Amino acid sequence: MDLHVHTWYSPDGMMEPRRLLKKAARLGLHAVAITDHNRLTKIRGEGVLVINGEEVETTAGEIIGLFLTEEVPPGLGPLEAMDRIREQGGLIIIPHPFDKFRWRTALLLHFRELPDDVLIETKNGRYVTPAFEQRAFKFAEERGLPTVGGSDAHTFPELGHVWTEVPEFGDEEELYKILKRGETLPAGQPFPWMHITVPALKALHLFGLLPGQGGP
Repeated sequence: MDLHVHTWYSPDGMMEPRRLLKKAARLGLHAVAITDHNRLTKIRGEGVLVINGEEVETTAGEIIGLFLTEEVPPGLGPLEAMDRIREQGGLIIIPHPFDKFRWRTALLLHFRELPDDVLIETKNGRYVTPAFEQRAFKFAEERGLPTVGGSDAHTFPELGHVWTEVPEFGDEEELYKILKRGETLPAGQPFPWMHITVPALKALHLFGLLPGQGGP
């Protein structure tokens, strides 16, 4: 399954939800978590199980909540955001920890310790170098925290490049229990950045946002 995916309802997402799910099914994914930025996007699965999630911007970095029923507002402290996720019975993922990019501020840089009910995203499809992945894996291993992987896809070519393997499951409830027990194995490789850059430039050109195209 791919536990970190953005639709065009994220400010920087480009994937129409129904097409996203159809491609996920073609790729052989059994589940995808829709984790739009500061928004709970609820869509029905088409040949693939959909996990309702959200990537929440806190005051100290981003947190992913899975199996949500209500949006968690941005701008909360990280511990309060985690509490809001738990109150819904949701699961917590710390995405792209130790990432050097400031707009994805790394939550783990602000914490010496984390609650023991979180999952650490040790594989992310947008990591630039293996060093980030290795540091995240070491952090999780030293603390006995489960690890997961997600593509962090914003465009169709990125989808499914990184994923999480789990034992066979029958429905959402069974999958929830598997993830809560930490029976997970992250897999895959980061997506080549050139393939991310080209669609982004095309989109900027389409909307007239490149210099000389009528944009700023």
